[in-house]
Order: sequence, then C-alpha cells, then structure tokens
Amino acid sequence: MAPGARLEGVLDIALDNATPVLEFTGSALDLVPVPGLSLVAKGLSVLLAGVKASWAASHPLLDECLPPPQDTRANDAARRAFLDEVKLLDATLMQMVVKTKSAVDDVDGDEHSKKALVDGIARSDALQLRVQTLLSTIMELRECTKDLKGGPGALGFCKGFMYSSRNKATLSDMKERLASAIQIFKGQMSIEDILSGVIQTLKEAEGKNVLDSIPRADANFRCVDELKSGFLAGTREELFEELALWSTSDDTLKRVYFLSGGAGLGKSSIAHQLCTRLATSSDLALGASFFFVRGRGDLESTRLFFSSVAHQLALSQPALRPYIIDAARKHLQRGGRQQMKHAFKELLQQPFEQLRQQPFAGAIIPQKPVIIVIDALDECKERELVPDLLNFVFELVRTTPWVQVFVTSRPEPHILSVFTSSIATALMYHQALEDTLKQWGNDVGQFLKETISKMPPYDAFIHDNPSFLEHLINRAAGVFIFAHIAVRFLDTYRDHPNPREQFELLLSSAGAGLSPLDNVYLQILKSAFPPEDLHASSSRSSDLLSFLTIIALQRYGGRTPEVMALLLGLPKTDVVWMTDRLRSALLIDREGSVVPLHATFFEFLLDQERCINPLYHINRSKGHARLASACIAAFTTANVAAYLTAKTDTPQARYVYYARSEWDNHLNEAEFNDELKQQLMHLMGAQMPIYMRVGPKNWQEYGTTAHIEQWLKGSKDAAEISLEFIKSVVYSWLWWTKILSVESLNLRTDSGVASPNLNADDIPEAMEFLRLEDSALDLTEWSSDMARYQAVHEDHVKQVRQAGLEEVWFDRTLDGS
Repeated sequence: MAPGARLEGVLDIALDNATPVLEFTGSALDLVPVPGLSLVAKGLSVLLAGVKASWAASHPLLDECLPPPQDTRANDAARRAFLDEVKLLDATLMQMVVKTKSAVDDVDGDEHSKKALVDGIARSDALQLRVQTLLSTIMELRECTKDLKGGPGALGFCKGFMYSSRNKATLSDMKERLASAIQIFKGQMSIEDILSGVIQTLKEAEGKNVLDSIPRADANFRCVDELKSGFLAGTREELFEELALWSTSDDTLKRVYFLSGGAGLGKSSIAHQLCTRLATSSDLALGASFFFVRGRGDLESTRLFFSSVAHQLALSQPALRPYIIDAARKHLQRGGRQQMKHAFKELLQQPFEQLRQQPFAGAIIPQKPVIIVIDALDECKERELVPDLLNFVFELVRTTPWVQVFVTSRPEPHILSVFTSSIATALMYHQALEDTLKQWGNDVGQFLKETISKMPPYDAFIHDNPSFLEHLINRAAGVFIFAHIAVRFLDTYRDHPNPREQFELLLSSAGAGLSPLDNVYLQILKSAFPPEDLHASSSRSSDLLSFLTIIALQRYGGRTPEVMALLLGLPKTDVVWMTDRLRSALLIDREGSVVPLHATFFEFLLDQERCINPLYHINRSKGHARLASACIAAFTTANVAAYLTAKTDTPQARYVYYARSEWDNHLNEAEFNDELKQQLMHLMGAQMPIYMRVGPKNWQEYGTTAHIEQWLKGSKDAAEISLEFIKSVVYSWLWWTKILSVESLNLRTDSGVASPNLNADDIPEAMEFLRLEDSALDLTEWSSDMARYQAVHEDHVKQVRQAGLEEVWFDRTLDGS
C-alpha cells in the first residue's frame, strides 16, 4: 500500500476523534477531543494527497529514452524523507492516543470521572497550543504542495523530470519544517507530563468536591460569636505559658489538656485565643476546632462533630488530606449525617491508620504537634453520647503521637466521670479555673479597668471615685462573664445623666444568696422593664414573658425579630424594642437572630431560685405550652400560602418552617391544659390539610405520635387521640400526594375536579414514608374515616377558593420545601 494511502486511512481513524481506534482497543470513550486535532488529520490527508498528485511516476516509453538523472533520484530521496517525517508524526499522534487511553483507564472512578478526565485533556492549554501550532504548519505545507510539479502520465512525468531539482528543494524545505513542527509538538514537556498535570488538576478538583460534600457544622473558631471570641491582650498569660509548655513537652503521655471551670470564667475566650495563636504559630499547628453552643442546632449536637473535625484536618494537614478524601468518598455513599461512631471510624480512625502504615510515613507525617480544640463540651445536649465522643477522642490521641487535644467544659458529672477514668488520667492534664481565681484574678480587674476607663462618662466618674471600680472588681471575683455583662450594662445606659446611679445598681444586692451574676441579670431586667410599669400594664407584662420564653426555650438557635414577632403575634417594632432594652444580655448573631449573650442568661430565667422575681421568671412547662400553642396557630390558609411562595430565608418561611418542625417538641415538654388540647384536636381536624401542605414530599412524622402520647399521658383518651392523629395524617398525605402529582387533578383551574380516589391499599406506602410503620392502625375503620377526612379536605378546597389562593395552594411546583 502506498504510504500516502496508509497514512490517510490511519489518520482518519486515529485522529478524527479517534473513535474506530478506541473501539478497536476496547474503549468506549472519544479520546483526545482537542479542538483542531481533527483538522490536523484532515489537513495531513490533503497534504499527502498533494504530494502524491505531484509524484512523477515512471513512464514505460520515456524510461527507454531518458535514464533517471541524478536530480530525479535526489527528488525521490527527498520525497521519501518527507514521508518518513509524516510517518513520524503519525506515530507521535497515535502514541498520544494510546497514552491518553491508558491514562483514562488507569484513573479510579466511574464513567463520569473518566469523562471528566477526557474533557480536562481536551481543555488542556498546553495541548491545544501544540495542536494549533501543528495545524498552522500543516496548512502552510499544503500551500507549498502547489509549488510541486509533476503528476500522472507522460506530461506529469515530463514536468517532474524538468522540475526535479526544484521539487527536491521544496520537499526538503517541507520536510525540515514538518520536523521542526513535530519537535515543537513534542515540546520540552512530554505528553505524559501534560496528561499527569491534567489528571492531578482533576483529582484536586474532585477531591475538593468530596470534601465539600462532607456534612459539617460552622463550629470552628472563626465562626463563634463576639463573647466567645472576646479576649483582652495581656490577660491569662500564666495559663498560656503553661499551655505552651504542655504542647511542646517531651511528655508524650499527657497529650490531652482539660480546662474545667464554672459558667463565665472565660473558658471559651481562652479556647478561642488558643486557636488564634495556633493558627499563626510556626512551632505548633491548629488541626481543627469545634465550639459547642447550647441551643444552636448542629452546634449542640455530636452528630457532625467528627465529620467537621475530619473536614478541617483535611484542609489543615496535607499529609492526611488524600486519605480523608478517599475515606469520605466511601463514607458518603452510605449517607450524609451518619451516627457519630461511623463518622469517627471511617473519616478519622481509618485515614490516620492508613497514614501510619505508609512505608515512608515518618517523612510525611507532621513534624510539629497538631492540636484539636474542643470548647464548651458541657453545652452538648446529647449528654448520653458525650462519654462516647471523649473515648473516641482518647483513642485517636492514644494511637497518634503527634496529635494533642485541648478541651474546655464545666465540671459536670457526666463529663468528669470520663475524665477521671484510668484511660483518661493516663493521657490527661487537668487545670481547674476555680483554682486559679486568686492567682490570675487580676485579669478580670485589668479587663474592667481598661474597658471602663475608655467609656465616657464612666471614665471621668471612676477617676474621681476609684472605690466604685474597686467594688465592681471585687464583686466580679474573677468571673469574666460577670465583667462582660457589667460592661454591656454600663454601655447600654451610657447616656444616663448620673453614672453613679448605674454603678450603684450594678453593686446592689437583689436578694440574699444570689450570685453576683444573678444579681446583675436581675438588675438588667429591672432597669429595662421596671416592675412598676409591668404591674401597671398586664399586656406589657404578658408580652415580655412571651419574649423571654422564646429567648429561654427556642430550639436550634435564635430567631430573627421578624420571626419572633410572627410567633408571638406582636408588632415587629415591639420585639425590636424589647431586644434593644435587653442588649446588655442579648446579641444579634451573624444570621440576624436574637440569642443570649451567654448560656447563663436563659439558665437564670428558667431557675426560680435564681430569678426570684416572678415578673421575669419563665416556667419551663408553661413556656413550652405557650410556644406549642403559637406553633399550632401558625397553620392557617394565609400563612401557608405565604410560606409556599416565599424564599427559604424570608421571615414568613422561617416562621412556618419552625412551627412545622418544632411544635411537637414543645408539646412534649409542655404542661397539660385543656386549651392546648382543644388546639391539638383542631389541628387533627380542620387544620390537617393546612398542616400537611407544608411539605408533603419532605416531612416525616416519626416521633410526633410519641410526643403526643407523652403529653397526653394519664388522659383517658390518649390512645384514641394518638390514633386519630395517625389516621388523619396518613389520609392527608395521600390526598396531597395525589393532588400534587396527577396531571388530571388540576384544582388550580378546574373547580369541578373531585377529590382523588383513595383506598386502604394506599396506606402501607404512606405509613412507610411517614415512618409510622410501628403504629397500630385499624384498617377495618378506614372506610368510615375516609368519608370524614374527605369532607374536611373538600371544605378546605372551598376555603382556598373563597380566599382566591388556588393558584398557590394547588401549584404542584410549590412543594413546601
């Protein structure tokens, strides 16, 4: 076969998206789809055709009378040399195809990963530049073929004979230019290097995507509120000197530092400052940090603790990163927010073990201590899981010599029981802040002096009356939270004409036996809402108790003033006013939610022995009853219509979402009263279509029935009411599921559409989805109940139409998520 014919066929196969070649090698991918590469193949074919067309083949008549001259032989040699370069280019391109296929085959992952690699190769700037340069040369060489003289027959032979010298020069020049182009195409960086670079880039991108998929809480030290992060330079220096010795000590056993202390002694500020120093240290490394916060959802739970720590370690420790990514890839296939024990074993224990088993582990593991900081462990609501969490941490420290852990907590029994175990004491150094109050007590005094001396008009007052400041320092008794709250109180009333009066209020004793901090809290409340004003206005007193109830008992973080106003049924301006009056004890977090400055404030509100004035004390069970009632009242046709059309981060959406997700949790802890029971019965009746429209595709009722039964405990109709709730929920879920999924049932436009047909055969599906499989549902009464539930839903349809809201309520694209 002539070289030109072979090359044309091969290049069409190998270079024009390479499909036949890849099918021949067993790959189903279109490899090397680099822009311009198919044009290279086609251009090369045209180039070969041009050279072939000028080939002055021998002619039998002329061969007899004209022996081949020297120029003709040289011309043929130049032509063969040019074709050799074309063959070399052919081999180079085919080599690129084979190596690309091999690189793709060697990549771990599914077809999507392999397709991503192929796309990455196609987008390679280095490869595209080489292809474009090669294509440009081939296009120029195509023009050069026009200068070649010759062709078939006697005339062509004569032309080739006459111009053989000129053809030789042209072909030699084309050969040199093609050889140069091939060298440029190969380049100083090999194809293997290019492929390796692309693969590495894609692996890094895929690894980042895996890391981003790890469920985690915003719990690292950069995410904490202002109180936990507040720290006065120059304080606690003795403690930080001790921490420096601990972290760099040759004692490889005591690698857990436990800092305990009562409320308000500054444990979180110390932990935050330690993280800040570690983040900029050249001798130590901050591996990860997790700051627990009571009442803040994921920040008060163990569920995301180890996955959050693993995510941070993957970012801070390059040696661990690939092992955590590999582990996370497998872990996430089994679910997102998995139990703590699975997250620890798969995302931390196994990656650490894999790193230790590497042949050259000693050369790649961190050469300086890596410290994990855990703050406010006592604020974790899952008390029964805290011992397991600590034991997992101890296991990690015990098996990893270069990992150290710093933990802060109140000295609560369920935590101390773990730290006093034989396993813990062998690993742990314990420092109790109560033991340092005399030694380091001047720190609080320094904070008060430096802060108040910069606050007019108090700066001038304490200059003339230093005894007031000394009394305040003595009252603080080394407790930082007292000092913070006192400063905020003074700042709240900075415009008061008499600074002496504010100091006297801070130093007054509200009741015998109260701690200084409780005295301050009570004084803050009295100053913001004077008792005489509350006695004079029962509505203001009621509004204040409602406001304080949300502050003390709201679940999973705070609520914004707008959401609080909707829950309380108050004007937003009233909520903002009360928030502002209590800004000494409250703060607005980064999400705009109102939260206590410190956990001690809502603990104070809920403790009758500490909050001795009933105008401000929140009864826990009565408060939960108040919030359960407010949540159930949220399920109205207008509210849910607004929820369905609102963006997820709007006050209306947050209001209905909170009511839907938390009403039964509040009910579970509420006191029993007939009024709330009547609300519950109404919810199971006329409100059920409204309640279930808030996300029929997303909500499950697992646990709700248990909460209802717990609340009704002792009531003779408890079982009957629980069963009625289950049946009404099941019917409503089926009703809404069919209404929002069957095209023929379009209640938005057709007022004559009847309710969907439901029967007992549909119940198991609903029970499974709603996670009510364990409930004892009597199917024998289903037919009679269905008529009653159907009437309720048909009446709801009428109400929606009367309100003109059918476009919203029956829009299947608005699923309540």
